[in-house]
Amino acid sequence: MFPLKTTERCNTWPFVTWVLIGLNLWAYYAMFMAMQQGEGALSKFIETYALYPMHYDLAHPARLTLTTAVLTPLLTHMFVHGGLLHILGNLLSLIVFGPNVEDRFGHVGFFVVYFACGLFAALTHIFFNLGSAIPVVGASGAIAGVMGAFFVMFPKARVVSVVPIVVVPVILRIPALVYLFFWIGMNLINALKEMRFAGSGDTGVAWWAHIGGFAIGMIYAAVLSQKAPPKAAHE
Repeated sequence: MFPLKTTERCNTWPFVTWVLIGLNLWAYYAMFMAMQQGEGALSKFIETYALYPMHYDLAHPARLTLTTAVLTPLLTHMFVHGGLLHILGNLLSLIVFGPNVEDRFGHVGFFVVYFACGLFAALTHIFFNLGSAIPVVGASGAIAGVMGAFFVMFPKARVVSVVPIVVVPVILRIPALVYLFFWIGMNLINALKEMRFAGSGDTGVAWWAHIGGFAIGMIYAAVLSQKAPPKAAHE
């Protein structure tokens, strides 16, 4: 399923969502320019900005050395992507779900929650991949948090999606609960399959990061939902 939009309208312009999109595109351009300079420049770019679980010994916190080189990738890995399809897929989800969540959290609140979800997603991935030398990149952990928040705050919404039935793409208005249950369910199944059969990281997808980000997004939204939401209308 490929989301196109939600049926929830926004009362504010999603300033932070578009800033995040711009930063992701800028980082992709920077990586592309490094790629043009050769394999060495690209390798250095990845080594500098990607997240390597082996650098974070969560089993022995006292051994952690909190240097800039260790702390910076916790933030920068959220803006680096492995390819064009990777960044387009992530930004599509951010464009679809981000504006409504930002509208409810407020600009500053959304900014904080986005990075908190991304950080928690990274820590979840590290926990399930201790000692891994496979670099982690992408905004999907933070965006999973946005989706988790949307799930809690807009359970009655629908997600207009392209669904390929056999070989024919069909546009359907799928209930948000169904869409997001399916999404997190597929991530959980794949994460458990990797643990049981293939080990960590074989597919190149950080399933546990998605799950961790989604979970913390739901928690933030559950706290926020105690407040009266702004008026919103269905299309």
